[in-house]
Parts: sequence; structure tokens; C-alpha cells
Amino acid sequence: MLVTCSRCDTTFSLPDELFKPGRKVRCSNCRYVFPLYVQPVAQVGPADLPPLSAGARPDPAPQVRSGTAKNAALSLAAAALLVLLGYGGYLLYGVLFSAPGNAPDQASPVPDAARADYERRIKSIALEDIRQFHVDNANAGRMLVIQGMAANRSEVNKDYIAVEAALLNADNKVLDKAEQLCGVPLTLFQLQTLKPAELKEAQNSRVTILTNNTDIPPGGKTPFVVIFPSPPKDVRTFEVRVIEARDSPARRQGG
Repeated sequence: MLVTCSRCDTTFSLPDELFKPGRKVRCSNCRYVFPLYVQPVAQVGPADLPPLSAGARPDPAPQVRSGTAKNAALSLAAAALLVLLGYGGYLLYGVLFSAPGNAPDQASPVPDAARADYERRIKSIALEDIRQFHVDNANAGRMLVIQGMAANRSEVNKDYIAVEAALLNADNKVLDKAEQLCGVPLTLFQLQTLKPAELKEAQNSRVTILTNNTDIPPGGKTPFVVIFPSPPKDVRTFEVRVIEARDSPARRQGG
């Protein structure tokens, strides 16, 4: 997975198994520490319910949180993993750490070809039929829901398409954001009746995601639903962006 420093725009590669949204990484190019998320490049956001409307904006610089040294064994294991994956060289980017007091190790920058490949995969996905609406949930109160379809516009099958939705105020400041793997449709009845924990479990159902969000053929589509259980009161716009789309293995495409 490619990760871009939100301050200096240097792009690095990180093994998928080490990626977890919200954890902290440090860019040694500029020494900036920021929450881990993949910089999106495709964006869309038509709205159908006033006062919300979709808009596009660059991400603001995330808040910085400091940390202290982490367990040396974990650092060595992370570094060894990066070397085995071919990233080698002088470590420039932070391995994940999830709690205050944990300092990151680092990984080397991604070649231009790898970044270009990532951008190609992201741009091959089109977001369609996007709408947002409020739902009164029996357990969580009023929720804001953004749903739509992710369409494969490439010539190869796709796996694990993911989107990020952001809520913005009248000044285009991000108030809240959430990432979600596509492939899990939710009915209005589910949105109205399931408890927050049940909704989260449904959204991350491995079986449903594997069924609906892998091996998507050219022209195929997969649904997405992003839920904000307690949306800020001053939300005025929203945006939705593709943040991941992998090429399916060649064996599933006749290669």
C-alpha cells in the first residue's frame, strides 16, 4: 500500500498487513508525524439532501502526536519484514504504532513506477449513484449515511475497492471522516434497527466483502455504505474518494 506524507508529499510503500487507519507514522524526509491513511486521488460527491452538498478539497495537515521509543524487538521485526519485501536501504518512513509512547521505525520511498501503478488503479474506479441521507436509528439516534456504487472502469478485474467519506463545514474544514471497504449493502431496516456494534460488524463482514468486493469484472460494480453515527451539527458539505483498488490475481483473469 502507498502512503503519502501530508506535509511534504513524499510517497512511501508499506506492507498491507501493517496498515491500520488512525495509527501514527513519521516521515523522515520532513520529520512530520501524522495519522496513517492512504491519500486519495479520485473524488466525487453529488448531494441530494439540503443543506449538504458535495465538494472537493485538499486534505488539511493532520494534528501531530508525539511518541517515545518502542520495543526493540518489534522494531527489528518490522525492519526485517521491509527488507525482505525489497524495500531495503536507509529507512525513511515510520512503521505503525498505535498508542502514545511508541516511536516508529522507517521504510524507504517507493519508486515512481510503484506510485504510478497505484494512481492507475485508483483512477480506474468511478463512483456513481452517490446519495446521502439521515436515518433515525433506534439505538444510536440520528445517523448520517452516504452510499453509492464503485464501478470498475479498467480492463482487468478488481479486488478490495475502498472509499473514504469526509464531512465538511461551510468553510470546507473536515469535521469527520471514515474509511470503508466496498461490497456490503445495508437495507434501511438494518440502518434503523441494528445497534452500532452490529452495524460495524455487518460493514466489516469478511464473507460479504469477499463475495461482493473481489474479482469485480470490467464494467462491474460494488456497493458502499459509510455511516457517521453522530454527525457534527455544522456539516454543510461532504466528499467521497477512492482510496484503494487492487488488480485481481492473474489466475482469476485467465492470465
